[in-house]
Amino acid sequence: MSWLGKLFWAVLAVGVFLFAALAVNQDKIALQFVVWRTPEWSVFWWLLLAFLLGLLLGLLGIVWSTARLSLRNRRVTRRLNDAERELASIRQS
Repeated sequence: MSWLGKLFWAVLAVGVFLFAALAVNQDKIALQFVVWRTPEWSVFWWLLLAFLLGLLLGLLGIVWSTARLSLRNRRVTRRLNDAERELASIRQS
């Protein structure tokens, strides 16, 4: 099966799951923090919000880690090239 077919089935499965979760979790709740109370939304929307926030934070963590490793790799590659050039110049003399 091609990647497009797999993507279609994955999106369809997520869509069916979301609609099933929406149908089951219709109770309205409000979250209360120390002195602040949120508006009343259904449980589904709170769960979806938490899921999307987790996805966003995970993505930001991956981007941060990848950027940091890329910069470290670039620095090590530059030092390696400098060392190889120095070794080549020593061998020529």
